Amino acid sequence: MAARAASMHAALPWCPTLNTHQLCLIKISSRRSGGAFQTTRGKSAGRHALQRVARTVSVNAVHAESDQALRTTGTHRSEPEIKGGQRSFGIENNRFMLDGEPFQIISGSIHYSRIHPAYWRDRLLRVKSMGLNAIQFYVPWNQHEVTPGNFTWENDADVEGFIKLAAELDLLVLLRPGPYICAEWDFGGLPSWLASSKVEGGRTMKLRSSDPVYLKHVDAWWAALLPRMEPLLYANGGPIVMVQMENEYGFCGSDKVYLRHLVATARQHLGDGVILYTTDPPHIVLQGSLRGDDVYTVVDFGPKYFWLRAAFTAQRVMNPSGKSPPFNSEYYTGWLTHWGEPMANTSSTDMANTMSKILAWDNGFGSINLYMAHGGTNFGYWAGANVDKKYWPHITSYDYDAPISEAGSTGQPGIGGPSKFEIIRDVIQKHTGVEAPAPEAPPRIAAMGSVKLSQFASLLDSAKALAGSAAADVQYPDIMEEYGQSGGLIVYRIQLPINASGPLRLGQANTLDFKVTPHDYVHVLVNGKRVGDLHRDQKPQLSFVMPAADSQASQASSSSSPGSDPSTIPLDVVVQAVGRSNFGCDWDTKGLQSPNVTLNGKPLVGWQVLPLQLENLSIINFSDATTATEQSPASSGVGVTVRLEHGPVFYRGTFKADKGELGGGEHPPDTFLAMPGFVKGLAWVNGFNLGWYWPAQGPQQRLYVPGPVLKHGENEVVLLEVEGAPVGARQVDLVDTPDFTQFQPLADQAKTAQNRGVI
Repeated sequence: MAARAASMHAALPWCPTLNTHQLCLIKISSRRSGGAFQTTRGKSAGRHALQRVARTVSVNAVHAESDQALRTTGTHRSEPEIKGGQRSFGIENNRFMLDGEPFQIISGSIHYSRIHPAYWRDRLLRVKSMGLNAIQFYVPWNQHEVTPGNFTWENDADVEGFIKLAAELDLLVLLRPGPYICAEWDFGGLPSWLASSKVEGGRTMKLRSSDPVYLKHVDAWWAALLPRMEPLLYANGGPIVMVQMENEYGFCGSDKVYLRHLVATARQHLGDGVILYTTDPPHIVLQGSLRGDDVYTVVDFGPKYFWLRAAFTAQRVMNPSGKSPPFNSEYYTGWLTHWGEPMANTSSTDMANTMSKILAWDNGFGSINLYMAHGGTNFGYWAGANVDKKYWPHITSYDYDAPISEAGSTGQPGIGGPSKFEIIRDVIQKHTGVEAPAPEAPPRIAAMGSVKLSQFASLLDSAKALAGSAAADVQYPDIMEEYGQSGGLIVYRIQLPINASGPLRLGQANTLDFKVTPHDYVHVLVNGKRVGDLHRDQKPQLSFVMPAADSQASQASSSSSPGSDPSTIPLDVVVQAVGRSNFGCDWDTKGLQSPNVTLNGKPLVGWQVLPLQLENLSIINFSDATTATEQSPASSGVGVTVRLEHGPVFYRGTFKADKGELGGGEHPPDTFLAMPGFVKGLAWVNGFNLGWYWPAQGPQQRLYVPGPVLKHGENEVVLLEVEGAPVGARQVDLVDTPDFTQFQPLADQAKTAQNRGVI
């Protein structure tokens, strides 16, 4: 943590002492680099710092205005009287105006992309029962345009359906369509295929800028998305009242041509009847927004921000006179968590106190959006990462220590502490005088017992079938994105000649040099035996010894295998992509990062590349017997976890969800998947990718399984374990509680990567 804090301290010397999981007076880039922080200087540091920011813009821009004509209670109106019968949402005299009446936004962030669609209504009802009158959410570009020009709007990508559901529940919508969203989401929502040479500007365009090639891709995305949003604007009968341009752009740059292009494009598709806005921490609004009335500039910050006047002054100097209702569009109810960190568990008291002050600001018209109201889950490969000298991938859970938990509960299960849901509900009720509807009972969660994993399959043996038509024979290897792959694993395979002139030295030390360390985690196998591991924070060279006996065994085996070449042995480089950087303006490509791989100084030419997106596991040929590729070194007995010496292994098991025992309903209840003895990998239930598990690193020990992915009757569990597995009978457990209690600092992963035998 100290190393990450140092770089942030250099940028902001007035925020000196940074401690994990507390909030600095100004939200800084540390948000994406390891946690939330607090300064020891207290309230005077924030006051003086933001006063300097305000003076830098223009002392004269701080204007006073009279709000006497608009002093109202700020209470919510469920059915406002619309003057003249025309719906409108705008800004007058530093007030939001809904259908001609002053209005206070009390909103919460909730991401449809992190919730099973069957639970959208449930989670929105919980948001409403907390007392909120609006929601704010991102639209991830990479979820909707998975491949160039091919858009999806169905199932979990049915953003229109989600918005219509919000309207049905009388919730206004603040839309955040990117193109960049951050959100601790893979690549900040940008499509991975932007890095492919097969698209214009691939890997060379300047992201998040006025680079014409980048803008061409953005324009195509918004031309597909925004016309779908236009009928859903408030003026057109829908719930959308505001649309955000970019996201905290001040952390990335200050390209005003880029920002103005986004504004013009949005106006082209949406017209003038909706508020366009930007959001940045107060100290970077100058860089991240536009002064004047092109956009409405708002700010974001977290609890224990005592000097609110300076924050809202920084906002006000960016907006025209009378056009700056105070609004914190990201007020942090919790915080993000990386693998190898303690789970976020922020102060509910601090959160409530500052929230009360914001709501009471400006005679009770301070508007707020809670980030997050409900976090959800980074299913599949959607979890992002931070890269700040070190690589810090986010955990699969996006619980966020938010008031509504990952599984829809209203306390802090698996984390501990008072119920933020009840605290926020009480704060809002005291402010508005309106009692929110009582929350319904949360979705059922049930323990379903243990599942024996009785079938196995080697990843290396299955790789060709899993890659299918995506497999490529190339002279020199390239990044994962070049092969149309967005996530999962990728295998780079080359046949090494067994002779004196070849690059491999039998019985001696060998050095494999990648030139640039692959992204993100690497296993190297020679002749099917794991000889070493790397992760992206290490140097790109790997040393190993290849015993001559292993090559002789390979020759004997190859001589009896039809079509095999007894004069060569395979070298496999298996790379895991665990999440692209979601913060900043830089590329974060996956797989091998240099085509110039050498073994003992000799270039390796002639590779087979096997991209493993792992979307269809039905083609895997599982075996009921433990095979040689699944065996590990001898250990002291059952219950011990041993390293997988022959590469990653799939494990499969089935279980029944009995309708009589678990109760009725359209589907079985939710559950949590615990993997005792397993180290790291991916998990699927009935083909649904739950995401990465990494209990050896923590803090997340169990994966959330939404009930809608289960079915009454027989269900399937598949693990892809990449590191180590328990000896003896292997099983997973379906339990009724989450667990975020154990972690190993990620800085210790180098030691873990070098372990041999027993883990």
